Amino acid sequence: MANVLEVNNLQIQFRIDEQYYSAVRDVNFYIREGETLGLVGESGCGKSVTSLAVMRLLQDPTRVSGEVNFRDKNLLDLPERQMRSIRGNEISMIFQEPMTSLNPVHKIGRQIGESLVLHRGLSPRQAKQKAIELLTQVGIPRPEQIVDEYPHQLSGGMRQRVMIAIAMACNPKLLIADEPTTALDVTIQAQILDLMRKLKDEFGTSILLITHDLGVVAETCDRVAVMYAGRIVEQGPVKKIFRNPQHPYTIGLLNSIPKIDGERQRLQPIEGNVPSLRNMPEGCRFAPRCPHAMDICRQKDADFYETEAEHQTRCWLHAQVKEAQ
Repeated sequence: MANVLEVNNLQIQFRIDEQYYSAVRDVNFYIREGETLGLVGESGCGKSVTSLAVMRLLQDPTRVSGEVNFRDKNLLDLPERQMRSIRGNEISMIFQEPMTSLNPVHKIGRQIGESLVLHRGLSPRQAKQKAIELLTQVGIPRPEQIVDEYPHQLSGGMRQRVMIAIAMACNPKLLIADEPTTALDVTIQAQILDLMRKLKDEFGTSILLITHDLGVVAETCDRVAVMYAGRIVEQGPVKKIFRNPQHPYTIGLLNSIPKIDGERQRLQPIEGNVPSLRNMPEGCRFAPRCPHAMDICRQKDADFYETEAEHQTRCWLHAQVKEAQ
């Protein structure tokens, strides 16, 4: 399968008090056609910022460099006018908080129909009719009435479905879903995930799913990239990473998940805190919290090592194994 998206050597820097600090460094990943890639990690590790860079929604004084290749076009080099023709049309995004992402003063139908008018040339009447169809597709009851209501009149789950309807309006090639199930109860979470799976199967849409919930990743993703402090530390097929995690951070994330079967055991938290943007450690950024850290870990970051087919990890422990072989 061809790659829909290829991110190469992505760097993102934020300016704080006249100095630039690296929030995302040397990030590389790809998404194939019809594939779901999970991007996971703790809050503040750079997941959402990476997605905003892909959409070209980060503004000065933020610095973004590298390559974001979408269907053989580097999005970072495109003029803004050409990027607007892609954004919301070929690449769509479900933002993290539907209440703040939806415009409170516009009706639901207008917000769904906006991209249809802009990208598909539909009249306002045609766009409203299409919005009703989309609301039906995402499982919202009485869509003929909802299309004329405002966001504050809907529940959290319904607002999230509206966000999905907006994102899917133009049948995008790539859908970026930023924490689509956050703050929703478990029943609604399952419905939203089923809906996204159904849309992917029907339209062949590729999905970048950003989440900190490893249960969601296990249920919905084909591959996963684990991110820590602005760097991807492990990536590969979901089954391989869940069965045989290689990076100490990934192991820590999996060990911190409560288990409902077997003997009850105390959870194993990851000691310490995520480093400050202004005070990133030298070498491996996870070294201050890693139980296996060596001197070289604090001096220099490791390269990616392939432990098995398509399963890569960035860790000096595996560099030693490779040298021993």
